[in-house]
Amino acid sequence: VYIPKRGRKERRPLGIPTVRDRVVQAALRQVIEPIFELDFSDNSYGFRPGCSCKDALREVDRLLKGGYEYVVEADIEDYFDSILHDRIMEQIGERIADGRVLRLVESFLKQGILEGMREWRPEKGTPQGGVISPLLANLYLDPLDHLMEAKGFMMIRYADDFVVLCSSEKEAHRAMEQIKGWIRSVGLRLHSDKTRVADMRK
Repeated sequence: VYIPKRGRKERRPLGIPTVRDRVVQAALRQVIEPIFELDFSDNSYGFRPGCSCKDALREVDRLLKGGYEYVVEADIEDYFDSILHDRIMEQIGERIADGRVLRLVESFLKQGILEGMREWRPEKGTPQGGVISPLLANLYLDPLDHLMEAKGFMMIRYADDFVVLCSSEKEAHRAMEQIKGWIRSVGLRLHSDKTRVADMRK
């Protein structure tokens, strides 16, 4: 099924799993989610047990009241459609060695899309509508969370929406360069119109 992209004329495929697939994906998520939860950053709030968008907003508000004056706002273009299968499978393989699990995840990622009389299998993107898609989307950006923490930046992320809180404009631009470099390295693009450094004093 194709649905329109928000604010644009293009359409994207919406995956509607069968009941059997949903049951299998739900069982698979129950098995693999706790493994990755051990590594996820405390500053990642999207698609996680016990976390919500409100929690992320409250934390941003708390940090702003604590003295941060600049914010890097970033928006990833077509995020779910742009996740590289090879890379996400490599990430999963770093923690899970069971070939059956890996093949099952890959089969969900590469589910055929019927377009007219032609079937094609995507090389990137997670099926929207898939039960494990949110977990995989979160996992794909997990290295960015840890990179920014290692560099000393305070980043708060909810799924593919994130902000970096900074004490100075110089720090904010350094954070922006780190983000841009990493985003390019994993096959993603930032939305130029929605990515900026904001002075919160104004």
